[in-house]
Amino acid sequence: MARRFCSPWMLPVALVQAFFMITLSGIWLFGFGLFWTFMVVELPKDLGPYSQMSSLSMFLHGAFPMRDTNDVKYEFKFDHVLILANVMVLMMMGWAPTRSEIEEEEDEDLAKASKKTKAKKLAKALG
Repeated sequence: MARRFCSPWMLPVALVQAFFMITLSGIWLFGFGLFWTFMVVELPKDLGPYSQMSSLSMFLHGAFPMRDTNDVKYEFKFDHVLILANVMVLMMMGWAPTRSEIEEEEDEDLAKASKKTKAKKLAKALG
């Protein structure tokens, strides 16, 4: 029996997957916030007043500026977690093949099958 596209029994699985992605995104942003705070705020303090920021610290400071907190700590909101979860899901999602891709795959399968039959006939003739 073919699998149905929409089934009420798949709803709990989808909810668990959605909450897992939200949790994973929150953990990622929390860890990234700790890393950003260390690289941009704490590391230059530890190196002394005349030191320069490392290239990674300068990149993080420029790519992810925290003007709201005056570059004192990295903050994120729940909508940032949701956006990251959506982006991760879209990047991992497998897209359905188009009609032309299906036809090309069938043509390749037919070509392979014809090569195998020709090889078998040749082997019978020689062997």
